[in-house]
Amino acid sequence: MLLYQWRAFWFERGLRLLEPAPPTRRQPFPDGEGLLFIMGFWRSGTTLVHELLAEAPGWGAPRTWQCMDPLSPMRGCGAPEGPSLRRPMDAVEIGPRTPQEDEFALLALGVPSLYQGFLDPRRLPSLSPLLDQGFWLGEASGSWTGILARFLDLCREPGCGGLVVKSPNHVFRYRALVRRFPKASFVWILRDPTKLWTSNAGMWKAMTAYYGLWETPPGTLETFLAGALDAFRGLLEELRAEGTLQRDVVLDYGDLVREPGRVLKRLVPLLGLTGDQGADWVRAAVPRVSIQGSSVHSRLPAAGPGLEALRNLQAVIQMETGVG
Repeated sequence: MLLYQWRAFWFERGLRLLEPAPPTRRQPFPDGEGLLFIMGFWRSGTTLVHELLAEAPGWGAPRTWQCMDPLSPMRGCGAPEGPSLRRPMDAVEIGPRTPQEDEFALLALGVPSLYQGFLDPRRLPSLSPLLDQGFWLGEASGSWTGILARFLDLCREPGCGGLVVKSPNHVFRYRALVRRFPKASFVWILRDPTKLWTSNAGMWKAMTAYYGLWETPPGTLETFLAGALDAFRGLLEELRAEGTLQRDVVLDYGDLVREPGRVLKRLVPLLGLTGDQGADWVRAAVPRVSIQGSSVHSRLPAAGPGLEALRNLQAVIQMETGVG
């Protein structure tokens, strides 16, 4: 009986994350001040940038233990002890305290997520509305930005005024994020689309093989990736036309790997670091930059929507970064 009461208590506490914050409660990250979103397609280097920026003075990040069990911070729990694990697609180490995607917390809290496709790849076609910016701006998405804001508030770190947030899925929520967090900062990282395709095919196959409860129907993944790449291309074209990409910091993954010191120096003003702080952070970060290639590779699409999506995205990225 006591066990059921305990579970019911924390279930109710969890539901409160889903409720709109009352006007009298302090609003977490008002207008997004103090938030820095890393924007990029899956397998474009967002994890690397996330880890580097989370170590900058005055900045923190949601951690794995918080994202995988979003009720833990509400219970006042600290990071559990435990060994590091390796991601199925690239063997990158993940520990309880490593920076993590808030996407897993949103998924656990009932927010629609494309990562539901990891568990049931048969659902990928039905998840395609989540690639549409309009979905996240509309009523169908509910109050997900409020859930995100309250979760991120729980992830504040002592002595850190800022929080670095990363989920590749956020590129499809960009319009809604800007509307909810107009004072937030955004850093974009772009990568050669042909490498995005091969790395994503490997990543999704590895994740569905590891976590999936059903097999992926033939052609389903390729069609889904083509749609995702096309949605990403459409957003980049709009932002370029609006001048947004010219105002935000846009990084090229290849440049970051080849010349990390030069690329990271561009982020020092955005992070608000002083001269010595910035120099020390860049000096410490450079040795950590390494190529994080996928352990599983796939061929490029020979024809069809996948090839067309790649060509269209490549043209946009080449204009922005020179990658082509």
